[in-house]
Amino acid sequence: MSESDRDGGGRYSPSVTDADILGILERASAPVMTATEIADELPIGRSAVRKRLVDLHERRIIERKSVGARSVVWWIVDEDDETPDFKSGFGSFAETDLEEQVEKASDEFDQGVEERQDALFGH
Repeated sequence: MSESDRDGGGRYSPSVTDADILGILERASAPVMTATEIADELPIGRSAVRKRLVDLHERRIIERKSVGARSVVWWIVDEDDETPDFKSGFGSFAETDLEEQVEKASDEFDQGVEERQDALFGH
């Protein structure tokens, strides 16, 4: 973890880098973590961790998913899992409903994965 310093008033001001947060996510025994779990391993509070996670998400470094009324889980984006830009190769299919068909198939696949995860993990 990075070193801490004191702010202008001499108060303890921990310095946490993106690498610190990403390192915790990489070393996690579970595939996802909550902000609270991450904050438990850092010298900053949950609110600060949430802000940092949102920033990392906006920069597409990590992903998030709401898993309850107030719960969100976070994980590192796997570059190999990036969805290819299939639309760029439409060519002669540009004026068809191919895009909608592909989106529908993708949604059905995602739903199937979620159902299998629920069955496996009991959610």
